[in-house]
Amino acid sequence: MRFARLGAALAATGGLWAAAALAHHSFSVAFDVERQVTVEGVVTGVKWENPHAWIYVETRRSDAGPEQWQFETLPPNQLRRKGITPALLQPGVDVTVRGYGAYDRSRTIAAANTIVFADGESFLIAAGRQPPLRDDP
Repeated sequence: MRFARLGAALAATGGLWAAAALAHHSFSVAFDVERQVTVEGVVTGVKWENPHAWIYVETRRSDAGPEQWQFETLPPNQLRRKGITPALLQPGVDVTVRGYGAYDRSRTIAAANTIVFADGESFLIAAGRQPPLRDDP
């Protein structure tokens, strides 16, 4: 009887993990592969959280004031494996981020594909199953 309860508890726990994995969205549900964006600006914040880290960049448009962008990236552990650490990517750092904009054009949200630092160092930080960027943004 005790083993039956233990088995049921383990099965329920496994089911919860599977449900969490299924809840993860597809790249193409939220982001438009026909809408490449390139944003040059200053990092205002970074959320090092799962399932995706987020980079916040402020840019200044010539016809308006500052604009805040939010970029979804890889999970924090994958960013670290690529060499991007909190010491490298912190508020105040100048960056250029290329990626794909959200379908919801009223929001400045994008999936980051590539980040380039002021010294020219570049990292591929694509989240999900992104197609490669075209050379003509």
